[in-house]
Amino acid sequence: MFCNKCDDEVTDGVVCSSCDGNLHYDCSGISEVSYRKMGPEKKATWKCWQCRNQGKVADNGILKVLNEIKLLRSEFSPMKSDIHKLTCGVDNLNTKFEEMESRFCGLEDRVTVIEKNSSITSKLQKDLAAANMVITTLQCDKEKSEQFSRLNNLEISGVPVTSGENVHSILDLLCVKVGVGLDERDVDRVHRVRRFEAAAAVGNLTGRQQQQQPARHPAIIVRFTRRVCKDRVLAATRARRGLTSADLGLPGPSSNIYVGDHLTPASKLLLRRARELKAELGYEYLWVRDGKILMRKSDKSRVILIIKNEDFEKLK
Repeated sequence: MFCNKCDDEVTDGVVCSSCDGNLHYDCSGISEVSYRKMGPEKKATWKCWQCRNQGKVADNGILKVLNEIKLLRSEFSPMKSDIHKLTCGVDNLNTKFEEMESRFCGLEDRVTVIEKNSSITSKLQKDLAAANMVITTLQCDKEKSEQFSRLNNLEISGVPVTSGENVHSILDLLCVKVGVGLDERDVDRVHRVRRFEAAAAVGNLTGRQQQQQPARHPAIIVRFTRRVCKDRVLAATRARRGLTSADLGLPGPSSNIYVGDHLTPASKLLLRRARELKAELGYEYLWVRDGKILMRKSDKSRVILIIKNEDFEKLK
């Protein structure tokens, strides 16, 4: 029940005998003590201020409207709890939204930091790429310089090592066999060096495989004072195919002897890979001239110079 005057709920109050409306004591204009002292007859005839001012209400339409309003009030009463729950739900949503807004701001800050770091990373990557290019250029220049310093050198492989050997005498025997005369002033130095290929291959083999690998004799390096002398000896030995240690009168089992340019370790690795691709891709020619590795598919094909690994892409 709701008060006809203030619309608040009425639990204990005055009832109008005319409109059956409920009123708080304060809203009705009569005190609770006075109302309770009234007898049943007076209570049955007591009227609210509206009914007293209007007198006898004859308009049934107004009464009907009032009754509908009371009905609406009674129907609206249960909705108050739902509205309260809805209000609480909205408050919770507002709280969640504020939390999400706070987290979103935190994410924005993190994205800003990441973007800043990304720009720094991008710059570092560019600097690293530039540094790598410089390093690659320096390595190429170093390789060219090292190979250039070996242009007067010959490498003799396959000569067995003997106790008390004289490598100068071995060179003399080789020159006599291929028909090239040398003066003492033509040779600057002759010495043996450990073979690079053998050292590189050992790292990729197991202990048992290393034991099964045949020992390869250290190569003999000959440094000439003039490149023309080196080229003359190299051309003569290439013309004399199938040269062996027995042909030179060297003691021990006969072994094949190979004479070629003195390549750097990097060039030897390139040469090894070139030999593999020569067989795989069906190239007819592979040779070394003045420390440069050259390949040719056929007599009518162009010559391809191999100075770095990327050059192998030209073969395909």
